[in-house]
Amino acid sequence: MNYLMVDISGKVLNYDIALCESLSKILPPNDHLKFLAANIIPAEIKCDCRKLISLIPKSLQNSENIVKRSFKALEGVVNYLYLILYLLLHKIDVLHLQWLPFLEICSIEKKFLRIIRFVSPKTKILLTVHNLYPHNSSKVQKTAYRQRFKGVQEFIDKFILHLEVSRREFCKDFAIEDARTCVVPHGIFEPKGIKIEPCERGEKLNLIMYGNQSYYKGTDILVDALTLLSKECQKIVHTVIVGKIAPNYYAELRKKTKSLDVEWIPEFVPDNVLYNKISESDVIVIPYREISQSGVLLLALSFKRAIIVSDLPSFKETLAGFGKDVFFENENAESLAKLIEMYAFEQNDMHFILSAIERLYKTNSWESASNQLIDVMEKL
Repeated sequence: MNYLMVDISGKVLNYDIALCESLSKILPPNDHLKFLAANIIPAEIKCDCRKLISLIPKSLQNSENIVKRSFKALEGVVNYLYLILYLLLHKIDVLHLQWLPFLEICSIEKKFLRIIRFVSPKTKILLTVHNLYPHNSSKVQKTAYRQRFKGVQEFIDKFILHLEVSRREFCKDFAIEDARTCVVPHGIFEPKGIKIEPCERGEKLNLIMYGNQSYYKGTDILVDALTLLSKECQKIVHTVIVGKIAPNYYAELRKKTKSLDVEWIPEFVPDNVLYNKISESDVIVIPYREISQSGVLLLALSFKRAIIVSDLPSFKETLAGFGKDVFFENENAESLAKLIEMYAFEQNDMHFILSAIERLYKTNSWESASNQLIDVMEKL
């Protein structure tokens, strides 16, 4: 069997690389996996891979301006044409797509998938649905996205989701038959270049919230919770909020934290800087209003720190076995504040929490995810 994994967008490279490296180790001897993606350095990846065309200058990688978006669109078109050519020249049994980047804004992907079906009719197509909808989508945007998604459904043989709750919601929202979907858990991200040390509490409780900061990710919920802490608690809580954030949203929230011990880093930071900040924390806070699967949570588990999350169904499934020491009521700043105070005054069982996180870390290994994915591909 010849498998081809492709990430046209390069949006989930950490996931792609970890999964491909793990798959390469355990594939049957007669099977072969090839990985195609932009923004990779093949010499640093331990699997058979090839770099797709990259047109985005390094200076624009984290920009959202019109120049970057134009280059990104052109890059996507060129790489789809490259993929079509590759399929013409190579026999591929299973094509595993990691993202449909154009689907967030237009329906052009339908045309590319139709051509792929034409040039390689025997190839089975898998699509991993990392998020049910683009982040921070409004109701109107979700409706439009569902309509565009209907146009590509017929070309996909199997949809992979990472959680059972996400699979059920996906089938309902997009009118997909259960038999065309499956669950393959997401492996836990393992940060490179940093040694994970045990957490040792100092005089203050160090909280951290990281990743792009926005309304749907609940940055304001954390800020409001900090303002609701008792004066005694505020004195022993230090909070770091790191990640890109809209200027107006940042100005509004920073004003609220003026008298609190909050360290803002309102921009994208390199991985090594972020990892060091997480290592210095005692508790990772993830107060999202909605999410289907969170890479932030999976990275958090690898640091083996205590975690506070909103009680979303996807979080409760990922963190199965945890109770009131981890979950607060979604969108309820007062509920989050009470949980922070429990940690600040050491009123919870940290040994149980950290032991449970250790168990989850072992259960959600890349080897486990790879074995399940191989089973899905072999049955196509």
